[in-house]
Amino acid sequence: MMTRSIAAFIGASLVSGTAAAQGMPWSYNAVLYGWVPAMDASVDTRFGEVESSGSGSDALSALDMAFMGTFEARRGKWGLIGDLIYADLSNSEATPRGVLFEDAEIGVKTTALSGYATYRVYETEAVAFDIGGGVRAFDLSVDTALNAASDRVQDRGVSQTASWADPLLAARVIAPFGEKWFATAFADAGGFITESSSTWQVLGTVGYRFDERWAAQFGYRYMNLEKEIDGRDVEVDLYGPLVGVSFRF
Repeated sequence: MMTRSIAAFIGASLVSGTAAAQGMPWSYNAVLYGWVPAMDASVDTRFGEVESSGSGSDALSALDMAFMGTFEARRGKWGLIGDLIYADLSNSEATPRGVLFEDAEIGVKTTALSGYATYRVYETEAVAFDIGGGVRAFDLSVDTALNAASDRVQDRGVSQTASWADPLLAARVIAPFGEKWFATAFADAGGFITESSSTWQVLGTVGYRFDERWAAQFGYRYMNLEKEIDGRDVEVDLYGPLVGVSFRF
């Protein structure tokens, strides 16, 4: 019911916004990012909770692949934003009280596709403020390997997969400073339908415009997701610095 209500609200907003923006041209902005995220993960298994963490120093060694890109279309005060993250990471961690298992490895593959409809509620030369709503679709695969502490115990492995979508509420602030510099802060939160999943993220960048079309951005992103899979809780945090190149047309 809530999903349909959110979808109806976004659809009605887009229809009314498009009508209000008749005669105004569309503008587009595409951003590709280089991102090396670290990962914290917590997985509930029948052998107990397994946790792992990765700092920025070992993020490269834990990373198999990551991709991050954003596309935005604007017309007047209204906008559509699409955001894609793909990450393939793994962490190893010594298990507490290593009686049965001496260490554990958690491997996570996740695709997160977010879509938003936004409205600019305030804008001056110094700052612009957008609010929006949307949805984030996840495809998550978590493989947990428990390595035995002795020959009398067998190695164990647990695989968990799930695909789902969470509704989102979002806000963004854009603040130009100087002639070519600008700062952006973005946050969203979702998962209001059931207690089985939730997600939130924050993103902050500082950008420099080379000309009207090209810009570079530097910043930091943190995303959290929690999901109950087959009756067991999984929590993953992805975080780290980023650098991006954007093109407006």
